Amino acid sequence: MSEYVLYGGKGGVGKTTCAAATALGRARTGTPTLVVSTDPAHSLSDVFDAPIGAEPTRVREGLELWAVEIDPEDRIGRYRGQIGAALEDLEDLGITLDGDDLDDVIEAGVAPGTDEAAAMDLFVDFMDDPRYECIVFDTAPTGHTLRLLQLPDVMESAAGKLLTVKSQVSSLAESVRGFLGTGDDDGDADDDGPDLDLGAVQERMARVGATLRDPDRTEFRVVLVPEEMAILESERLLSELDACDVPVGGAVVNRVLEDPSPDCERCQSRHRRHRDRIESARERLSQPLAVVPELKGEVHGFDAIGAVADHIEDTGADSADR
Repeated sequence: MSEYVLYGGKGGVGKTTCAAATALGRARTGTPTLVVSTDPAHSLSDVFDAPIGAEPTRVREGLELWAVEIDPEDRIGRYRGQIGAALEDLEDLGITLDGDDLDDVIEAGVAPGTDEAAAMDLFVDFMDDPRYECIVFDTAPTGHTLRLLQLPDVMESAAGKLLTVKSQVSSLAESVRGFLGTGDDDGDADDDGPDLDLGAVQERMARVGATLRDPDRTEFRVVLVPEEMAILESERLLSELDACDVPVGGAVVNRVLEDPSPDCERCQSRHRRHRDRIESARERLSQPLAVVPELKGEVHGFDAIGAVADHIEDTGADSADR
């Protein structure tokens, strides 16, 4: 089984439910598991019917299951100070990055305001946490997810560019200070501001990128509902994942109507439509498929999540290699 399972798909299809169910299924086997929400519309607390915070929280005593809802603002604040200090160092010497290089840095999310950058940085923290043998990620809707998966390469490249420029500028600055006699007596630079370890950023992002592409450690699962537009979006997402070299472990068709009332023609028609869409998804997505039936009401609490976990584990991605 994969160490890292990422769930993605369009908004409102039940990614959080599937992520929580997979995490619960792994935990029930005795595997210490963490489920992480990187979706700004956090709902793990609602699904588990338990308080979940910005730090990993044990969901239930006696069960090897933790959950966390990432608060990206905390990590973004760190980037804000670090990148601001790095760019100010360059500007003090009259040096600015070329437009293309600066765009790379901004777009990479090293600069302030990018939730995905915070999520990727925390990914490394969780990877290195010895408490967990499995981590399940509930990602944001499709567009955010793709930026999230592309981010390690962009950040690694951007950090490398900044590192090169900063090294050149530092060398030039030392020469200028020596020539003008303005260097500190002890040779120490001003340390008042936060320091961005660009080499560490580059190394962390390289590790994340390698992990996301490792089929022995990572799998991405697409969640959809039995509708034509959802299948089309899932096809596009799978194509993008292939372009990013992210291994896909299967797809989950959620909220499928089963056992319709024989007296309800509308229910019968919907049931036939769902059955046709499932067959279409099976052919067009070319992935192991898990089918999760539509449950009565919202999915709240361990009993409901456990029922979903049974369907995910018994069919589709989890059973494909058994």
